[in-house]
Amino acid sequence: VNDMWKILICSEDRDFMQDLGHRIRRLAGERLKEVRLFSNKEDLDFYTTGRPEESNIILIDISRDNEGIQLAQKILAVQPHSQIIFMASTDKYYLDVYSVDHVYFLKKPIEAVFLMKALNKAGSRLQDMKKSYLVISNKQGIYKIPLYTILCFESEKRKIHVYTQERELSYYGKFEDLMEKLDPRFARCHNSYIVNLTKVRELSDKKFVCENGKNVPISKTYYVDVREKFLSYLDGGEFCGGTPLGAHS
Repeated sequence: VNDMWKILICSEDRDFMQDLGHRIRRLAGERLKEVRLFSNKEDLDFYTTGRPEESNIILIDISRDNEGIQLAQKILAVQPHSQIIFMASTDKYYLDVYSVDHVYFLKKPIEAVFLMKALNKAGSRLQDMKKSYLVISNKQGIYKIPLYTILCFESEKRKIHVYTQERELSYYGKFEDLMEKLDPRFARCHNSYIVNLTKVRELSDKKFVCENGKNVPISKTYYVDVREKFLSYLDGGEFCGGTPLGAHS
């Protein structure tokens, strides 16, 4: 099955890493393809650089320094679908990790319930990335855009602007038709805006702030509903399709 997980763990603390590997094997059960351990960052960097076609779940321990954050950035440049989970024994780097697209921040010692949530969320995002693209066409050409790269959509008169991390594309269309092509991670938050909740860094002052700093307004009509959706995503990320780990037992 394509949905089997390959999990890479990187930590200088070998005992912690061995133990985490055992725990993950128990938790993931049949969904696990393999677990690989890396006790230094260079090895993980070398491993991922040589395998651009892979998408893995990667747990990086940043307890001793935040070089792991830069490493995660390098990995995502090569394996854009890989899912990063950061681990640390202090909250020191809690804000730094937001400069990188990651699915979870685990505080050591790691509790099973959070480990499970992190793996579920990473697993369901991996699944989504494999199957979801939006195809749009305009005068310039036809574009196949992976949904996970989209920050938000803005409608202006008869045009829809698509904002991704790298660029902005526009085409003629209606929000109603667009919503039918999107999955539950996209939420209408304004008559003129649809936001990708997995790309939101914060919700404040009636607006979302995306990972790249872009502001997306939230109107009164949608506020309660979209706030609820965002909170439930933060709590467990279960709306992305994919079965939660515990669901089989």
